[in-house]
Amino acid sequence: MKKPIPPARYSQIRPPNENYTYFEDNDHCPFVPRTDTFELVNAGWLSDFALVAYGDENFVRDKFQRSGLTAAGFQSNFFSGDTTQCFVAHNDQLAVLAFRGTEIDNFVGAFEDWMGNFDFAQVDDESGGRVHRGFRKDLAEVWADQSGGKGLKTYLGEVLANSTRTLWITGHSLGAALATLAAERCVRDGGFRVNGVYTFGSPRVGGSRFKQEYDAKGLGSRTYRFVNNVDVCPRIPPGDDYTHVGQLKFIGPDGRLQEDITSNPHSGLPLPETTSAQQRSVRISNLLGTRIGSMLEKILTPAIPAPFANHAPIYYASHVWNNL
Repeated sequence: MKKPIPPARYSQIRPPNENYTYFEDNDHCPFVPRTDTFELVNAGWLSDFALVAYGDENFVRDKFQRSGLTAAGFQSNFFSGDTTQCFVAHNDQLAVLAFRGTEIDNFVGAFEDWMGNFDFAQVDDESGGRVHRGFRKDLAEVWADQSGGKGLKTYLGEVLANSTRTLWITGHSLGAALATLAAERCVRDGGFRVNGVYTFGSPRVGGSRFKQEYDAKGLGSRTYRFVNNVDVCPRIPPGDDYTHVGQLKFIGPDGRLQEDITSNPHSGLPLPETTSAQQRSVRISNLLGTRIGSMLEKILTPAIPAPFANHAPIYYASHVWNNL
């Protein structure tokens, strides 16, 4: 089972990727629920959960139905705040908490937001460390019970109580940051056991003390942080105040999974810049939404620059499955 790798054009890689086959051939590649160690097949499943999380509730339910997950007993419940969306999907063996990444109109605009508009200030957190203020706020929108219904803490408590289900957490981009914070909170505040955290294209979420607290809860050894080649997002927030958690799983330029990035000639590249022409061309294509727009996109931007294109969640999902 090999996934096709789409060209680095906006229309081809923008999530949630309607033409992508989610959870393909899952009967022959079953999830491994009873483990505390890295499983590549689990990474494949969770990369699909992270990708499908970009869709709305109807989109997710449709993909579950088409892939056979619904028939296999998976149920899902959705949670949303002002800026945060996620869902919990579970059967009788496992529960998956998947966070949606940043909603984007185009990749260039998304990274303009990341670099310019996000509040990178750190604040004290109940974990005992300091974390990104914006990410902490986003998670708080869905963690506790709200006037409109149950929050994640209550719902996960019900799903995991009196059962043998294992808990897995995933997300891409902003969703990966929230997945990391949620894992720590699940252990500390929820009293839940987290079997694995698989993140894709994650930014840094906290400082060194947060990492120490995260590791002390046993999460560092069960967190697997995928980085696709020259994806720029794992390099932000910039500076020495932030550090990554978990174990790096690096996808090289050839799409192969590597344990060591020292051989990657691109690993030390500075944050790339985009030209105003590239920005304008993608926006023109978005606005026109026609064949003319598509033609202009091809003429003015032959391809999205690699550091931005490499961040696309469809590349993470496709490359991970192709490594099986």
